[in-house]
Amino acid sequence: MDQLRAELMQERTSRQDLECDKVSLERQNKDLKSRLASMEGQHKPSANLSQLEAKLQEVQERLQTEEREKSTLLSSNRKLERKLKELNIQVEDERLQVNDQKDQLNLRVKALKRQLDEAEEEIERLEGMRKKAVRDLEEQHEMNEQLQARLKSLEKEAKRKPVRPTVDDDLSSDGEFDGKYDPSSITSLLAESNLQTSSC
Repeated sequence: MDQLRAELMQERTSRQDLECDKVSLERQNKDLKSRLASMEGQHKPSANLSQLEAKLQEVQERLQTEEREKSTLLSSNRKLERKLKELNIQVEDERLQVNDQKDQLNLRVKALKRQLDEAEEEIERLEGMRKKAVRDLEEQHEMNEQLQARLKSLEKEAKRKPVRPTVDDDLSSDGEFDGKYDPSSITSLLAESNLQTSSC
């Protein structure tokens, strides 16, 4: 792009130089023609007439050469301007594409950030649930241990207590004890405790 601009400036400078040369040559041509017409109007042969004609011919040839060079430069200048215009269009298209990709990337980044925030919130929620479950499990274990200790204590107490089948009061007391602490009741309590522990 910079090279094309430099070439375009050079072409314009050359064209201006050619314009100046053309003006100068046209002025010389005009002067020579005027002098030639003046001499021919006087009908006086002159030794310088042939020189003037040769000079005029030379100036005319130079003028034609300048015209051809000017035409070539103008054609090259038009090509460079057309190429520069095409490059400007291409640069603008690429700029629009880059801006579009930038906008899409920003949207993608925002979406990923939103997903990350949601994931962090979900992790925090699950962590809270996990901590609560751990606390509940610890409390359940503690309750189970207390129940186990109580059951063992009741079993020992039941084994140490004497049985008196001949006394009605003792029978009544034994009946109450058997109803509360018979083996099936103890087994049921242990099973229920283990079931609660396994479910946690």
